[in-house]
Amino acid sequence: MNPARSVLAAIAVLVASTISASALESTVTARSSLSLEALWSTVGDFCAMALWNPVVENCVLSTDGKVRTLSLFEGRKVEQVLENWDGANHSYAFSGALGLSEVNVHSKVSVIAEEKGSALQLTVTYEAKGGASDADAKRAVDGLIFRALCVSGPVRCSNDHQLISADIVAIPESQWSPLVLQGYLRRSISRSPSPAVILVHGCAGFADLIDQTWAQKINSWGYVTLTIDSFGRRGIKNTCGRGPPSDIDYDPYRGLNYLIQQKLVDPARVAIVGFGGSPALSAAAHGIEDESKKFRAAAAFYPNCAAIKGPMTVPTLILIGELDDSTTPDACRRLANGTDDIGITRQKGEGAAVRLIVYPGAYAGFDLSILRAPVLYLGHRIEYNKSAAEQSSDALREFLSSLTKP
Repeated sequence: MNPARSVLAAIAVLVASTISASALESTVTARSSLSLEALWSTVGDFCAMALWNPVVENCVLSTDGKVRTLSLFEGRKVEQVLENWDGANHSYAFSGALGLSEVNVHSKVSVIAEEKGSALQLTVTYEAKGGASDADAKRAVDGLIFRALCVSGPVRCSNDHQLISADIVAIPESQWSPLVLQGYLRRSISRSPSPAVILVHGCAGFADLIDQTWAQKINSWGYVTLTIDSFGRRGIKNTCGRGPPSDIDYDPYRGLNYLIQQKLVDPARVAIVGFGGSPALSAAAHGIEDESKKFRAAAAFYPNCAAIKGPMTVPTLILIGELDDSTTPDACRRLANGTDDIGITRQKGEGAAVRLIVYPGAYAGFDLSILRAPVLYLGHRIEYNKSAAEQSSDALREFLSSLTKP
């Protein structure tokens, strides 16, 4: 579950900490195969684009349609005001300071025709005071807009200007699904085949956040990383209140096939790491028929252990908080000990080893440093815990190194 980006919310957070002396402007353009009118019908609603962002839980329009109130993942509510609507020219403009009086933020959304389809353009002007250089502040805001526009919406974005440090790649259709997925790839500096880690999100999404945090860190350890966005191209916001599509369990193997086909990795040294839900544990428990394409190891942060039946097929590390109220540590203890719900233990030696680490005083989301305060998400507490985050990082590095040896 990763949390945790309405366009202006992200910009406001950044601008509050990277203050600049003059008005700046950031523009990002995303292209679509849809016609101009078809794309406009998709975004030509004052709440439409805001709801692309996983951090926006809800958007409510005022009765006159000129003010939208966004309920954010972190519990805040913000208002943004429609300044101008120009349906004939397929554009609209809005403002919203998000409670930061020193920041004057104005945004314009435009849909324009192109030779092959159309494009969606988002331009944001903002003012800040003192601190970082204009160049640094602008580049940071460019990146935030890019993520807000391009992560979960129906448009395709290139990373030509290197607004984020990962490469955005297309994971092609497969025997399991005709859908092309988006992924965030970080390469190794090694010229020889490298070990790799595929990262998968849980029911709340936030693939880009996982890439910016964990993938970047794991890449610095010497691994190729591929973070898979299973929601964006499927048009899914989250699946926490319902089950995921049946073909989503195969996404990690599609990512594995992609890395192997691109000859970027050593196929025998690819691990999977999951966050929330059970995607990593599911891949470790079920595997696929093709033994030449399987994961070497699996690690799962605060997973739904109760959803997994049967032994693991590869060495597995489970990291969970003792106070996790969304998926209990007891279910993970049973999984690690090889017992089921009625206490029957599997045969000795059946399945691969499972190591369980339970962090005292920690809730789900203990690694989410972006959380400034505890959050209730669908009735469950999510809270950053610095000690658990640091210990889990060390444990994950040791686990991966013991099995994949970068």
